[in-house]
Amino acid sequence: MKSNGRKMVIRCAAAFLCLWAGMANAQDFSNIGNQKPFGFNGGLEMRGIFYNASGIANRREPFTYLFSGSPTASIYSWSIPFSFTLSRDDRSFRQPFNQFGLSPTYKWLTIHAGYRNVTFSPYTLAGHTMLGGGFELNPGKFRLGFMYGRLNRATVIDTTTQSLAPFSFSRKGLAAKVGYGTASTYLDLHLLHAKDNSDSQPDFPLADEVNVLPAANSVVGYGAKVSLFSKIFLESDGALSVYTNDINSPITFDSIADGTLRRLGGLMDVNGTTEWFYAFSAGVGYKAKYYGLKANYRRVQPDFKSMGAYFFANDVENVTLSPQFALPNGKVRVNASVGIQKDNVNLQKEATNRRIIASGTVGAEFTERLGVDLMYSNFSNNQRPNTLRFADSLKIVQTTQTLSVMPRYTIVGERAMHMVMLSVNISSMNDYNGYFGDTAPSRDISTGQYLVNYSISLPQKRISLFSSLSHTALNSADNKTSYNGVSLGGNYSLESQKMKMGLNSSLMQGDANGNKSLIINGSANMSYVINKLQSIRFSFFLTRNNPGSVVTGLSPAFTESRGELAYQFNFGL
Repeated sequence: MKSNGRKMVIRCAAAFLCLWAGMANAQDFSNIGNQKPFGFNGGLEMRGIFYNASGIANRREPFTYLFSGSPTASIYSWSIPFSFTLSRDDRSFRQPFNQFGLSPTYKWLTIHAGYRNVTFSPYTLAGHTMLGGGFELNPGKFRLGFMYGRLNRATVIDTTTQSLAPFSFSRKGLAAKVGYGTASTYLDLHLLHAKDNSDSQPDFPLADEVNVLPAANSVVGYGAKVSLFSKIFLESDGALSVYTNDINSPITFDSIADGTLRRLGGLMDVNGTTEWFYAFSAGVGYKAKYYGLKANYRRVQPDFKSMGAYFFANDVENVTLSPQFALPNGKVRVNASVGIQKDNVNLQKEATNRRIIASGTVGAEFTERLGVDLMYSNFSNNQRPNTLRFADSLKIVQTTQTLSVMPRYTIVGERAMHMVMLSVNISSMNDYNGYFGDTAPSRDISTGQYLVNYSISLPQKRISLFSSLSHTALNSADNKTSYNGVSLGGNYSLESQKMKMGLNSSLMQGDANGNKSLIINGSANMSYVINKLQSIRFSFFLTRNNPGSVVTGLSPAFTESRGELAYQFNFGL
């Protein structure tokens, strides 16, 4: 007991210290005099949960309780949230200070300290969590930034699960940017350098299959945008990444004939495991008040990576054209993108995968009552052999299409508002590959989802009712599955808005290759506001599952019910 008490005191003391340390977290000191000095708000909740099942064994306790809270302290609008949970099976206290950082701002100066996620460019420092410090200066049109710190820590044993996290060395790095311009016209230069500490071995022996080597990475890049005549713009980002896979490798660079790395060897340490990659994107566009058009090109070499970013979609090249259009009255809006994407940009693979990438959305308001939204996408794959010739059976040609149509009709009256909405979603994947000859079953898949929803709202009577019909179907050569459903529900509130009640029910009929199933769901809820600080609510859920012959002998029909009574106390200072 004494040990637990000491742990709680330590946790509270750490939270208190971090609370005061957080006073500068991402805040602008230039308007601190207009901010509220201190605040404390949040809520406490007590819940009792009842459960019963027939036809199957209970999947949870017949009764359990839960006491939880989520208070938030604030000092000059800096929010410091906490949360805790107490139940029959769990006791926990959480606070967000395990990775705490701050970024105070004063006019054109921002200071970063602690754990920060900073982005200088998409190819250098791009949101990677860093424990360290830095700054950003933006006096006028001048732009300067710098960050230094730890990107990874050496792997340790998880003391909670006693499991080994993926092995990594301790990694430190720095990133910098310098530039000049405004949001519409600028030129920025970027630099990232990071290196693993090969001496940061874990305190336990590594398994034989763990073969992670200490690495180093240097990335130089740029970002630029130019605006012409206020409507035409050109923008581009690019980077060159030099990656050494093993900084302790005994292999010298003399045996590798790479002119680029030989020139870079005078500026940085390289060896026989060093490689270089580049990434580049550029676009040109025209933007007017009601319409615009942009053409974009992007190329990322295979294995391009940066230690300042978590993930890159590499080995990709695409060209896209993106028009947009809107009527002056706003009744029609069009956004689209169409292009061609391929991999194998260095022609090192046995085949090149080409695909058409296209998508578009259209929104239209024909009248004050009638409107519709359309969405369409078409993604095609076509793999073509290069130096090594494939047999036809190994070609990959696929097309995936998706179409969504959502018309709606609304009637707004003095006493009632009616709305009817139809939603249609159709998708298909057509496979044109003859893997097993012409006699093989088709690998095509098609799905369809159809929904009709009607709702009526009576504001004067504080009643709203809704109903829906749905149909879902999935078809392939060896599987035909469909679901038909209907749902009804409504909500009611007292004139004082202190009490609110709701009912909802649904019935779902399934058919899987001729095997029937039936699922019935129902729920009821009620809430009552006692005063500004207190409220109670009650909810009840019922499920009746009749699987029929789909799983006969495996899972019999069963009924489950669950009730919940909750009391909530809200406070604010």
